[in-house]
Amino acid sequence: MCGIVGFCSYRSDKLISKDMLYTMTNSMSHRGPDDSGCVLLEKENNIFYPFKNMADATKIDSGIVGLGHRRLSIIDLSNRGHQPMSDELNLVWLIYNGEVYNYIELREELKDKGYKFNSTTDSEVVLKSYLEWGADCFRRFNGMWAIGIYDMRTGNIILSRDRFGKKPLYYFKNSDFLLFASEIKAILMHPAVSKAMNMKKVADYAGRHYRYVDCDNESFFKDIFQVPKSTYMIFQKTGDISVHKYWDLKEVLLLRVAMSEGETVEQFRWLLKDAVKIRLRSDVPVGCMLSGGLDSGSITCVAASQNNDFITFSGITGEGYYDESEYIKEVIKHTGVKSRFIYPDASALFPTLKEMLNFHDEPVCTVTWYLNYIITRQISQYHVPVVLTGHGGDELLAGYWDHYHYNFSDMRMNGEDDSGEFNLWLHNHNRPVNEYDREREYIEKLRNNSNMEVDKYSQYLSALSPGMLQYPISSIFYSPFKGDLVRRLYLELFYETVPPSLRAEDRNMMAFSIENRLPFLDYRLAEFSFKLDNKYKIRDGLGKWLLREAMKRIMPDKVRLRKDKTGFNAPFDEWIRNENKKQLEDVISSKSFMNTEVYSINRVKDLFDEHMNGRNHYMFFWQYINLNLWYEQYFK
Repeated sequence: MCGIVGFCSYRSDKLISKDMLYTMTNSMSHRGPDDSGCVLLEKENNIFYPFKNMADATKIDSGIVGLGHRRLSIIDLSNRGHQPMSDELNLVWLIYNGEVYNYIELREELKDKGYKFNSTTDSEVVLKSYLEWGADCFRRFNGMWAIGIYDMRTGNIILSRDRFGKKPLYYFKNSDFLLFASEIKAILMHPAVSKAMNMKKVADYAGRHYRYVDCDNESFFKDIFQVPKSTYMIFQKTGDISVHKYWDLKEVLLLRVAMSEGETVEQFRWLLKDAVKIRLRSDVPVGCMLSGGLDSGSITCVAASQNNDFITFSGITGEGYYDESEYIKEVIKHTGVKSRFIYPDASALFPTLKEMLNFHDEPVCTVTWYLNYIITRQISQYHVPVVLTGHGGDELLAGYWDHYHYNFSDMRMNGEDDSGEFNLWLHNHNRPVNEYDREREYIEKLRNNSNMEVDKYSQYLSALSPGMLQYPISSIFYSPFKGDLVRRLYLELFYETVPPSLRAEDRNMMAFSIENRLPFLDYRLAEFSFKLDNKYKIRDGLGKWLLREAMKRIMPDKVRLRKDKTGFNAPFDEWIRNENKKQLEDVISSKSFMNTEVYSINRVKDLFDEHMNGRNHYMFFWQYINLNLWYEQYFK
């Protein structure tokens, strides 16, 4: 896990200085504390001068191309993994953030083709995969990555991002040059990049639910964009850009294979085990985030069956609110793994949020990630640089409360009787009966295009100033799947819940130089899961049926057969009614840009009064506080 920076000029008089390249690179030292490196291309004759620090940078002052890298050493801890890394002829240069988990298999394939290797790093495998297969190499990678390649043979810069966008990669381009980096802060350091707010993104965040903020490739900063997930971009030396999507989940529609129920369970179990196995590849200690739920418990149990020498970390926010220690202890007892319980002190809300924004560069999506940040900070004290998490299981296998209703809808559309599933759902989850009718009406309107996806969740457009309402709000999203449940899962995976979680988790973990790995987001598991009928996801009134079956005899039944689901959250609604009330009042009464230009402050005051009197507007005020602190930190 690392941080990367790149610059490429389209004009001979627009260069990057060694001072600027070094400063931009080291702005992300938290992403790579173990090593740093830079290279500059001095002039058109393709002579590079590499340097690790300013003391070495004595030969040239600037270049038409600059590449910088900060390294977090995970595989092959020697200096043979130093980047930027080049081929033997210094014609192709690589900077790379992430992990390609199947690097061992790819290295053997490349050896058979005659390639020699100087290290055991996956970085060298990435470089030589490009030399062999060109941009088609990205299809072969199983992992998470943000890759920058400068190919001197063509003069092109190639930028690539993994299938789900786990690793960040931002860019800024004008008619003179291209800048790209793992984090926005590095790009903003360049004097030619003006720091301006993307008001459309601000309007999305302030007025809509967090699900619809990370659904596109824009950032909160004007003219700074993300490389799209599942994509590589070619920036030609002429300044032209071409965008290529190398993977699309809709291709699984053509790949359905007839399998028996037993074969389906066995194949899923094998894929999950292998996804965990290759994510245990590391030359440093590995840990696992363990809640009491099915997803993280499954990852822990599978990992323990392959390698018992790792540690689990479990956050407990308070008895009666989020305390799953009963189930966590079941998994620990079953596996015998070492464990640590973490009890986060969440009293310093505003100072901690300001600290977080130094690493996030953009407002944080939900209070969940505030707690995650506090827990990650404590995990860093145990010196475990790699941590597995269970994110993605809900989106693959239907784990959220509303997924049952999409399944009911599919059953009705297919002429099936849903009364049996309905009764089991009522029995298992103690949900209000009128929820069924309400959700049925919503889904039918959605299917008939009289509803939009965003209509389901709380909106606060009334709290925006009239000027902010001119910005178009993200609302309609594409899914290649026609069934109601599979369509919902696809939208959550690529637009709604997974993208903001990946952004927040990456920044939190990398703030403390920790690499997070997500076995459920192995693309093979995603492809397999999206091939399957609903009955493998929801059955007998329980979600994630396939995972529960696959985990028989691997995890304790007390966890495997849990009927309830507890999301990891914090009592933020109570915090702002009590210990943080005065701080929130001070923000509301301030004459900040946000209050004068973005919000209708009288409506904000009304919402504040309503919240103090018992209505719950915690999501609005989480986003309101974040925007104000972000503005103070980056623009005032």
